[in-house]
Amino acid sequence: MKRTLIAGTVAALISLPALAAQVPAGTQLLPAAQQTFVRNIGTEPASIDPQMVEESAGSDIVNDLFEGLYTLDENGKLKLAGALSYELDPTGTVYTFKLRPDAKWSNGEPVTAADYVYGWQRAADPKNASNYAWFIELTGVTHASEVVQGKAKPDALGIKALDAHTLQITLKNPVPFFLKTLSHYTTFPAPKATIEKYGSDWVKPGNIVSNGAFVLKEWTPNERLISERNPHYWDNAHTVINKVVYLEIVSETAAFNRYRASELHYTTYPLEQYKQIKSQSPEELVSAPLLSTYYYVFNTQRKPFDNPKVRKALSLAIDRDTITEKILGQGQLSAFSLTPPSVDGFELKQPASELMSKEERIKAAKALLAEAGYGPNKPLDVDILYNTNEGHKKIALAIASMWKHNLGVKAELNNMEWKTMVSALNEGDFGVSRYAWNGDYNDASTFLDIMTSSSSANSGKWVNKQYDALLAKAHDSQDAAERNQLYQQAEALIDAEAPIAPVYFYVKSRLLKPFVKGYPYHNPQELVYSKDLYLTVQ
Repeated sequence: MKRTLIAGTVAALISLPALAAQVPAGTQLLPAAQQTFVRNIGTEPASIDPQMVEESAGSDIVNDLFEGLYTLDENGKLKLAGALSYELDPTGTVYTFKLRPDAKWSNGEPVTAADYVYGWQRAADPKNASNYAWFIELTGVTHASEVVQGKAKPDALGIKALDAHTLQITLKNPVPFFLKTLSHYTTFPAPKATIEKYGSDWVKPGNIVSNGAFVLKEWTPNERLISERNPHYWDNAHTVINKVVYLEIVSETAAFNRYRASELHYTTYPLEQYKQIKSQSPEELVSAPLLSTYYYVFNTQRKPFDNPKVRKALSLAIDRDTITEKILGQGQLSAFSLTPPSVDGFELKQPASELMSKEERIKAAKALLAEAGYGPNKPLDVDILYNTNEGHKKIALAIASMWKHNLGVKAELNNMEWKTMVSALNEGDFGVSRYAWNGDYNDASTFLDIMTSSSSANSGKWVNKQYDALLAKAHDSQDAAERNQLYQQAEALIDAEAPIAPVYFYVKSRLLKPFVKGYPYHNPQELVYSKDLYLTVQ
């Protein structure tokens, strides 16, 4: 990439029409021709189809190209987008949304209620094999389970278009977090004619039709994607960024070097650079808690990980404090639960494992492994799968060393490119794998629901009927205290059976050029909408 793509200063200024409300009066903006935001998404996205995407690289792009009934503001709170208002019936189960009449697709055609219906139906339709079909079930919409399981046709879903700009969604029972789910890409509208014309190629440049602030113009696999302003977007007049470049730089060292060369605005960076950056360029460091958990997942359908004693032993033998303090050192918190403590309305009760001392954990781990039949005369060998990344490798090496030192377990490391690893997880072709979960909305259910037996995000295929029942009851409960208690019981089951080994809770730790303004520092989901950003003169 040429440095000229990103200019830090300009000799002359031009005015932009109808500037967004978040741009303070008197702000000196770069000219429109230089309003290009360049970010590193880290890897080639597996998909940028709203109903098919399941990982962060793809979602970063999808949230620029598409839009649902709601988006999130800079504090992570719901903000009306495709919807103007809604009415809720006395039963708390029927939502009637009035849609924005000026919303259009990038081809100039109106976005209608039927487009939302089609989007939800294609996400739930088992013929499309969406790994996020479970999310439609999570919303609580009627007949979702039957549709996802192939027992009913997609048009049985409780979502219908009353007219072009009136959408009605009927839930099986009241769902307290329902509105929060509507900013998630799985619930976005979809352009039926375009999808039927091009099939899976509909998201390629030249074919794609999107309804967000940007439209895809270029896609060079394993290198970059480029989007440009969508002139038909309903709020285009309030968008300042004209072009977004999404670089696929896997190496954080390479990304850091390109950032320092002013070829990149926003990126992760190597862990070992943190102290230097904090000391020398603190104004460029973004650091805040995230709704995100880093964990190791065990394939419970493969020996020896079908034995909860083996899983629990391996989890207990991980020294999380060493990882957060010595390897990471950016403010990450050691994790013994799946749900982060910062989730809205969730009072995290410390799991039994967390209340133990380090020595007690190792003693218990040795005993459990011996009970499972492993020891000096029958050592346990495992493979650790992780996607190519310097930080993931350091953590895998550390955990392998802990397992060897504390339990005599021999661990082999196996790294894959992200898309390949996602396929391996979906196919169950792994033993132990590094993974992480970013909250899709701010509620404990967005974490705990992924461990239910029906969730395709449950990569380890853990099945526990008691756990499923707890989550089902919490899903329907209208009592916040009761839901919290049920969630605590669910966390206790995860701690006891160890289908996963939580390692740490993330903090947002990124580099951001100081002339990029409008960044949502207080959005715990790390949703960065390019339409809210703008570049200023330095």
